[in-house]
Amino acid sequence: MKPAFEGACVTGLWRYPVSSLAGERCATLQLDPDGPQGDRTHGLFDAATSAPAYPVRDPSWNDAPALMARAGRDGPCVSRDGHVWHDIDSAAASDLLSAHFDRPVLARRYGAALPDGTAAKARYSMAPVHLISRQALARLAELLPDSQIDLRRFRPNIVVDLPNAPAGMPEYNLLGQSFRIGDVTLRGEAPCGRCGFTTLQQDDLPRDPDVLRMLTRHFQRNLGIYCKVEISGEIHIAQALRVPRMHPVVIVGGGQAGATTARTLRELGYREPLVLIGDETHPPYERPQLSKSLFRPEPLTGAMTRAQAQDLNIDLKTGSRVAALDADARTLTLADGSCLDYARLVIATGGQVRNPVGLSGPRVQTLRTSADAQAIAALAPRRLMILGGGWIAMEAAAAARAVGIAVTVLVRGPALAHRILPDQVSDHLAALHRANGVDLRLGATPRFSMDGACVRAQVDGATITADLLLVAAGITPDVMLGQQAGIASGDGIATDGAGATSQPLIYAVGDVALQPVADTRMRIESWQNANDQARACAQAMMGMPLPERAPLRFWSDQFGKRIQIAGLPRPDAPLCTALRDAQRPFWNYGSFAIGIDRPQDIHQFDANPPPARANRQPPQPQGPGRAIIASHAVREGALIRINDPVHGALALTRLGGRVHAVADACPHAVASLSDGFVANGHIVCPLHFAEFDLTDGTPRNAPAGCGRLACWPVSEAGGEILIHDIDNGPARTGV
Repeated sequence: MKPAFEGACVTGLWRYPVSSLAGERCATLQLDPDGPQGDRTHGLFDAATSAPAYPVRDPSWNDAPALMARAGRDGPCVSRDGHVWHDIDSAAASDLLSAHFDRPVLARRYGAALPDGTAAKARYSMAPVHLISRQALARLAELLPDSQIDLRRFRPNIVVDLPNAPAGMPEYNLLGQSFRIGDVTLRGEAPCGRCGFTTLQQDDLPRDPDVLRMLTRHFQRNLGIYCKVEISGEIHIAQALRVPRMHPVVIVGGGQAGATTARTLRELGYREPLVLIGDETHPPYERPQLSKSLFRPEPLTGAMTRAQAQDLNIDLKTGSRVAALDADARTLTLADGSCLDYARLVIATGGQVRNPVGLSGPRVQTLRTSADAQAIAALAPRRLMILGGGWIAMEAAAAARAVGIAVTVLVRGPALAHRILPDQVSDHLAALHRANGVDLRLGATPRFSMDGACVRAQVDGATITADLLLVAAGITPDVMLGQQAGIASGDGIATDGAGATSQPLIYAVGDVALQPVADTRMRIESWQNANDQARACAQAMMGMPLPERAPLRFWSDQFGKRIQIAGLPRPDAPLCTALRDAQRPFWNYGSFAIGIDRPQDIHQFDANPPPARANRQPPQPQGPGRAIIASHAVREGALIRINDPVHGALALTRLGGRVHAVADACPHAVASLSDGFVANGHIVCPLHFAEFDLTDGTPRNAPAGCGRLACWPVSEAGGEILIHDIDNGPARTGV
C-alpha cells in the first residue's frame, strides 16, 4: 500500500483580494504568516452605516459574488464582466459597486478609517490559508449528482490532489500535521466550517441550498481545512505536497469507547500512527458484565486484545496515565514524565466512581473496573449492603441474590432509577427485587459506621449490618484533560454528536462526552453509546458522511429478566399504551418504550420510532383565514419566502403534507430563514445554524439568548393556503 501522501500535489491556487467578491486563479502564491499576499485585503461597507458586507445574514449583499476582484499593482481591481477592470479606489469602482448594490457602497482596506470613524475590520478571523482536495469535491459531487459542485462555492486558496490518501476528506489527515509545499511549511489547523455563502448564485453557478443541507446533515458543516503558515515562501501549481513526519492520533482512555474509535479509524483506512493509552493493566474490555455477572467468575469480554492491536498497528499503552495536556503545543505528559506529541486527540476517559459515604477500607467497595469486581467477589460476603438505586446497584443486587447472598439496597431517592424511569417501571422493578428477596429501602437517609467485623447503617432508627458495603452512586466524569484544554465543565466535555469539541483538534467520546440529545445536552452512559459515538467520531475525523443517529438503546439483566429501553426515557412522561403482563410488561410512552422480556415489541418500536415532536400537537386554526399563496406553490420539503401585507416576510414549507408558516427573520441574527433548509422537523438558519421547531418555534442548538421563532396557524382550502391572524400575536403552532 502506498504512503498516504505519495503523489500529492497542488492543482489550483486562488486568492480573493476583496472579501465576498469572486476571486482570481493564480499560477503562484506568496504565502506569509498572515496568509497569501493580496488575499482578503479589502472589504465592502455600506457608505451610510459603515456596516460590513455580510451575504446571507443580510440578503441585500447576496449578489456580491457576481462581481470579480483581482490583485493589481497598487491594490485590488474590480470588474463586472472580467473584461473591464477598475482600481478599487477609483470613482469608476465606487460607481460600479453602488450601482450593483443599488445604494452607496465603499471598498476599504482593512484597518483603514470608515465614515463613522471606526476602522474597517474583517467579519471573522480564522487560520489564514484555506486548503481543499479534489477528492473532497468529488465525493460531495457523488452525493449531490443534481448539484454543480464547483470549487468557487468554497473559496479555497490551495487545491490539492491526494490520490493515495484514505477515502472521505483526505485533507483531514493533514490536521495537526506540518507539511511542505516547495519551500513553504504549513500546518493543518481546523476543518473549514461552511455557511450559507456556499448556496449563493455565483456567475454561472445557480443558488443551491442542497449543498449546505448535505454538509450540515452529514459533514458537520465542514469541507476542506484551514492552515497556518509556519515558514513563508512561494508555491506553484504542480508542486508536491510532502509530510516530513506524521504525528499520531492519540486516544486517551482504554475502555470500550476508546478502543472502538481506534478500531474504526483503521477499518476506515486511516494508515498513520495511532496510539491508545489506558490506565488499567488490562487491554480494553467491555464493562456491562462487571455488574451483571459480579459473583460469577467469567472471562472479560475484550474490546481489543493485544494481538488485535498489534495486527491493526495500534500502539496500545496499558497501565499508563496521562497527567497533563498542553493543547497549544499539542503535547501530553504521562505520569512517568515522558511526553507524547499528537496531531489529533480523542479523550475517552470515562469517569470516576462517586463515594459520598465518607468511609474507606476493604469493607467499602465501588465498582468500575475489573479489579474492583475481582476484589468484591474475593471478599465473598454473606451479607451485602448496596447504596444506590441505579442500574449498577440493581444488577449487583440481582447478581448477589443469584448466589445466595443476603442483600439490602438503600436508595436515597423515592424510587429506583427515579431520575430516568417513570413510576410504573420503577414500581415494577422494586416489586421484582423484593420478590427475589432483596431488602429494598426507598427514601433512606442512612448513617454509616464500620469496624473490623462489619459495616453498619442507621436507617429510620434501625441498625442494618453487612459484611460489605458496595457504593453504587454513579460516576463523576473524568474531565481533567478537558479542563486543561478549556473545553470542559463539571458535567462533562461538551461535544457534538460525533465527539467534536470547541478545540478543532480534540474530540471526546463515551461517558465523558456531554452531547446533544433532543433539545438538551447530556452524558449517555451506555454500551451502545460507547460504540455508536466512537464510530461517528472516527467517521468525522476521516471526513466521511455521518449516518443518521440510531435510536438510543439500553438493556439490563436482572433475576433472569431482560429490561430493554428504546429511546430517551423521562420520569415525567405520560403513558400512552401498556401491555400489563405481570411477567412481561411493555410500556409505550410515545417518544420511548420500555419492555421486560419483550424484544419483539422493542424492536418494532425501534424500527418505527415516533418523531421527536410527537407530543407537540398544534391546535386547529380558528376563525376565518386569509389567502396568502396557492397550495401548489409550496412543495414538500421546499422553503419559499413571501411578503405578507400584515406580518411582513414569512417562510413557508410543507412537511408531511402539513404547511407551516413562520417569520422569515431568524430571532438571533439578521438572516433569512428561507435561505436555510428544513431538517428533522426544524427550520435551520443558514448563518448560525440555529434550529427552530416548525410546530412551536422552540430553538435548539442556538446561541445563548436566542428566542422562539414566531409561527402562525395556517390551513388549506380551495387550492389556497390561508393564514389565520391572531389578535395577540403569532401562535406557536403549525397545521
